[in-house]
Amino acid sequence: MLNILTSCGDAVKAEGVDATERTAMLKALVDAAFAAEDAQIRMTAEARKASALSRSCADEAYAAASGMLDLVAGTIGKDSALTRRLRKLRKELSRDPAKTAPLDGSSVDTKIA
Repeated sequence: MLNILTSCGDAVKAEGVDATERTAMLKALVDAAFAAEDAQIRMTAEARKASALSRSCADEAYAAASGMLDLVAGTIGKDSALTRRLRKLRKELSRDPAKTAPLDGSSVDTKIA
């Protein structure tokens, strides 16, 4: 529409309609729409990268914590109370990484609202 109005502005004006102001307004709106879309595309890409990094860091932290549990269990024994509590915690973390359970057995929701 903008291209047609720009290229045929003289013909439209000859028919009695001066679309100069409206064409300028339309161009500003089109430019704003393209700028907003470009920003949205960049933000979506950044959000995907941040999500991938978050998942990667969480996986790495879980693996390190799980390895530490194995070390503790191997040192103090698989039947110790602490080992059982840590294994329970590992199960809870593997089901819902946003929730943690302190060693006292209570549950704390660490999700950010």
